[in-house]
Amino acid sequence: MKAVGELLESFALYAICDDCLRCEPLDLQALIDEVGADYPIERIRLRLRCNACNQRTQGIRIVYIGPQGKAAGFRYA
Repeated sequence: MKAVGELLESFALYAICDDCLRCEPLDLQALIDEVGADYPIERIRLRLRCNACNQRTQGIRIVYIGPQGKAAGFRYA
């Protein structure tokens, strides 16, 4: 995966603040509407600022959630 648009079908994107440990999901469709589907995922890091502590953060997590409309299972081993 290299672009934001590639996440839309089966993934969720979270911003993680290393200072206050806040974790917030990012609205992928709103992000695509703002920057375009071809916007590189790596560049998202440069745009992040924590809403709680106002610090710049570069932590992101990409989480597989399965195809839209289908249940995704998670098994911890």
